[in-house]
Amino acid sequence: MASIEQDILDYIAQHPASGRDAIRRGAAPDAGETTIYRALKRLVDAGRLEVTGRGRGTQYTIAGSAAVIAYLQTPYNQRPAVPYKPEFLDAYVPGKTFYLSATDRQALRKAGSPTGPQLPAGTYAKRILEQLLVDLAWASSRMEGNTYDILQTERLIKFGEAVDGKDRKEALMILNHKEAIQYVVDNLDTIQIARPDLFNIHALLAEGLLADPAMAGRLRGTPIGISHSSYKPLEDGITIEEEFEIILQKAAAIDDPFEQSFFLLVHIPYLQGFIDINKRTSRVASNIALLKADLAPMSFLTMDDAAYIDGLIGVYELNNVALLREVYIDSYLASAKKYRVLRAEVDVPEKAALAYRDFVREAVRYSVLKTKKFVAEDVMAMAVEQGIPEADREAVVDYAHQQLKGLHEGNLIRYKLKTADLEGIELI
Repeated sequence: MASIEQDILDYIAQHPASGRDAIRRGAAPDAGETTIYRALKRLVDAGRLEVTGRGRGTQYTIAGSAAVIAYLQTPYNQRPAVPYKPEFLDAYVPGKTFYLSATDRQALRKAGSPTGPQLPAGTYAKRILEQLLVDLAWASSRMEGNTYDILQTERLIKFGEAVDGKDRKEALMILNHKEAIQYVVDNLDTIQIARPDLFNIHALLAEGLLADPAMAGRLRGTPIGISHSSYKPLEDGITIEEEFEIILQKAAAIDDPFEQSFFLLVHIPYLQGFIDINKRTSRVASNIALLKADLAPMSFLTMDDAAYIDGLIGVYELNNVALLREVYIDSYLASAKKYRVLRAEVDVPEKAALAYRDFVREAVRYSVLKTKKFVAEDVMAMAVEQGIPEADREAVVDYAHQQLKGLHEGNLIRYKLKTADLEGIELI
């Protein structure tokens, strides 16, 4: 996309219902009227802008979801077949083209940014991992028709308890999400939007769910269809490989984490490069940039499933991201609000220790039953062994020490201890 077109989109996003003269003055004061007219026409023809009125009353606004919703009123089997269009991806120039306006990106960053001190890269993600595993695994699986509820998902992830009577593939889908999300968080320092990592995520999500297990973590070379859509994805394996590489190169060149996140949600499903599990791969991968930037994750917890699918069909058949963009923004704002509360609970040192409640209880029991006093070196070694992030260890060890010093017969139950266990203990 030419820079003048992006300047026009950015201006109209901040000044909706603008006329042509105002757009020229605000977005491209050095451009001639003909240049502006042609740029606006290209944007309207591409579905990026909507136009109302005539003559001097003509006004332009960013194309919204209404165009997609109206299009989808026609049943899919009555809509003309639409092939993959490489020009949709070709038109995207990282740093110049934006699916999310500057106003959108600013609002998302405000919602997702920490309110407390900046944490070392990956620390926040590790602190919220337990909650993220449940939220994202459940939400992403639900969007694929999985019938586990969120409490059943939590018990499956935490205790390995599958629900009797449900399809085993449903449990496997959830556990595969757990593995894929864990992979992202465990490797935040080195993970990239690159072929090996995207293949690893797909392979983890696909384990045990594909008819041909060899297709896990591998691009397809055979035709596939899209349910309830007239979209016809590419069939040629060589072209799929080429387009996939272009997606990776462009995604990696996007600096804004939200734009990169949304770009992956658009183009991984649009290409349909894998034999299956493309949308799940895009949802997990869309969190890489957010977590690496120490932003709240996108859990998809409150996303409207039907609107999400409609938004994707808008991408497939119209190359229009408007509805999917609205769904993404609304869902992220809700997700960020939840994780902002969770972050506030772990940013303060004593509250950070609460995030490791099981470890603290184990440390207190060890001190009472094994050493009969608090040995900081021993407890620190336990923290290292159990993988508590370095940034949290000192606070957690100190908190465990405070809990030991506060032991009495009335609170022993928290640590599964008895009064007799306190004999000979040094509570200092």
